[in-house]
Amino acid sequence: MDRANTSSLGNIGKILVFMSPYLRQLLLLFFLTVILAFLATIPPMVTRMLIDRVFTQRDTSVFFLFGLLMVAIPSLSVFIGFFQQLTCTWLGQRFVFDVRFKLYQHMLKLSLRFFGKHSVGKLVNRLMGDSGTVQQMLTGQSLTVLSDLIIASCAITATFIISWRMASLLILIMVLFVLNYRLSIKRIIFSSRAMRKSYDRLSGGVQNRLVANLAVKTFGAEERENSTFGEQSEQALAYGRMQGVAGNNFSMNVALIQQMGNSILYFVGCAMILQGDLSYGDVVAFCAYGQQLLWPAVRFSQLANQLQQVSIATERLFEIFDEVPEIQNAAEPVNRPHLQGQVEFRDIRFHYDPGKEIIKGFSLQVHPGDTIAQIGPTGCGKSTILNLIIRYYDITGGELLLDGIDIKKLNLRQLRRQFGIVLQESHLFSTSIRENIRYSRPQATDQEVEEAAKAAEIHDFILTLDNGYETPVGDFGVELSVGQKQRINIARAICANPAILIMDEATSSLDSDSEQAIQRAMEKVLQGRTSFVVAHRLSTIKKATKIILLDQGVIQEQGTHEELMAIPNGRYHELYTKHMGKGVIEE
Repeated sequence: MDRANTSSLGNIGKILVFMSPYLRQLLLLFFLTVILAFLATIPPMVTRMLIDRVFTQRDTSVFFLFGLLMVAIPSLSVFIGFFQQLTCTWLGQRFVFDVRFKLYQHMLKLSLRFFGKHSVGKLVNRLMGDSGTVQQMLTGQSLTVLSDLIIASCAITATFIISWRMASLLILIMVLFVLNYRLSIKRIIFSSRAMRKSYDRLSGGVQNRLVANLAVKTFGAEERENSTFGEQSEQALAYGRMQGVAGNNFSMNVALIQQMGNSILYFVGCAMILQGDLSYGDVVAFCAYGQQLLWPAVRFSQLANQLQQVSIATERLFEIFDEVPEIQNAAEPVNRPHLQGQVEFRDIRFHYDPGKEIIKGFSLQVHPGDTIAQIGPTGCGKSTILNLIIRYYDITGGELLLDGIDIKKLNLRQLRRQFGIVLQESHLFSTSIRENIRYSRPQATDQEVEEAAKAAEIHDFILTLDNGYETPVGDFGVELSVGQKQRINIARAICANPAILIMDEATSSLDSDSEQAIQRAMEKVLQGRTSFVVAHRLSTIKKATKIILLDQGVIQEQGTHEELMAIPNGRYHELYTKHMGKGVIEE
């Protein structure tokens, strides 16, 4: 067995683990299939005896019995087949549901690094497309394979009983099917993989461009994007044609071998009748059993292409299943459902890629209720510090303590629930405004949702809508302005009742009046809560308990606004003096 076949069986063996909860249903399906296969082998023998005994020997005593069998067997097969297909359909649907559910669960556990390497369109294609392809294993075709194996075993035995010479000829014909498979399968595998990879790129590109449709329209890039889409589609089409040609050549060879095999068996059988070696009933029965052997060979050959599709789809699914979550709970995690908000950085170091350190010896003591404002040039590590606090990534050196406990020892789910997060890019789910706000704490009451909206200065606007808080918002909140979407995001963070609030350019989408209104409301909300803020607006920075000026992952200056302004020739003093007329520090 070559490496491709071994890999195929290995991949399919992995996915079959998902069938283990349904062992009883599988046994029932196997039992029904065995019965159907056995029933399928009876008619040729009945036909043989009908010809030789009734028509040739004129023995009419068994005519009625044989006729009854010819009617009863198909009727019984249809009856059993109904329950077989019903069981198969149910199993197939449960199977694909379980695969998708487990894969989705696993995806949610993976780190931001994983999602940075794979586009959303590609992952959706794997989750929905490849899992659907794998479901083919539990369709009627899979049952046909099992049934054909049983029928073939009975048929090959029957053919040797009837005539070992013709049975040997039949075996030689079947060898041709095997040769055709061996000569074609590598090209089928290559073209199938290439086609699926091209569709991954196409799906990912479409998803990215549709999400960024505003940027496409703003820069008049429609023609360029049309051209890119056309090129990617042509590439996918080319691989699709290659796969189609490989599969078609394979299928045409199968059809040719089958037709030639039928003709050879028929004429050899006729010759043996003329020589007196076989009866008419023997030849008819042999040809019928020959069909029961050749048709499985045909179907196996046709399914070989689909089997490779399933194997490739399974391989692609397990590329994700085999991804180990980068961030995991400790073996015995420390439970802290409510943190005080004390954060301590001790000589923190971090890199995304080995050899390219982003944070270099970052040390900072943050007390509960402190507001830490981070400023610095783009790429200096401001957002990275926030990612480390939330434990989206693990530090590569030093210690990060929350309430005096190593962050890696804290229960991960409880840790994440301690944060309210508002990022520069707002995201709303396709549901009501109320459910969008409540998303951070599903058990929040309607009153708590509305209080959070009031704090974010969005309550009055919501009441002007026809359906109020029940108003649905479209994908990415396209029915709202950028500022309105951001205020709902802020309300969601407030609704979480967090111990630590993270705001990464959260008010950059708002005008000054809106920002000031939110800041007034949040001064009350932030009491007793630690907050980390990345901002450019001087009004936001000045009110911070401590300002951190970062550059190349190192703290250059830290202190209150007054303390930093008192440093002669200090960088913060220079930045503030330079930009105070604009109200915004430009990087």
